Amino acid sequence: GLYEFAKANGCGLITYQGPGVISAFEPDDYVQLEARINGIPIKVVDNFVEYVNFDINKCLMTAPEEIAPELEKQLQEKYSDVASIYRSEPYFIEIMPKDVNKATSLDHMLEGMGLTRENAICCGDGYNDISMIEYAGTGVAMGNAQPAVKDAADYITGTNDEDGLVEVIDKFIMKPEQA
Repeated sequence: GLYEFAKANGCGLITYQGPGVISAFEPDDYVQLEARINGIPIKVVDNFVEYVNFDINKCLMTAPEEIAPELEKQLQEKYSDVASIYRSEPYFIEIMPKDVNKATSLDHMLEGMGLTRENAICCGDGYNDISMIEYAGTGVAMGNAQPAVKDAADYITGTNDEDGLVEVIDKFIMKPEQA
């Protein structure tokens, strides 16, 4: 299903295995960017569907940002009963098992630590961070975040390059009385 959709729409399609990514097609600029950002190698396989015979946590589909929103919508309509599908960046469409997102993962982690969502400060910049930012007691958007992420946040900090996380630590952890 996903493979055929990606092929028909000229999208990149990868999943993760061990220390790298498995690519269904010759890596496009977006797949190369994902590998470069995370410092991981890309392995192109001849038969993606046969090769991926193991459980996966996530697939990433890539498409130019002009068409990615429409492809995201089509995928959601087709697979919403079995998958969580949303863009993490304008050109990345993440496909994960149903009800798996950063908020549910954070909820499980906090429960294991004996903490509640009010104890959490979450920072993010991508669409896939919105669930976590809305869930957290204090949701923070980075200055370089997508507009929808900023709309969901309680606070907007500096960009990644401006040490926005340091500002969050100073404001909410080191000097919480000033928050």
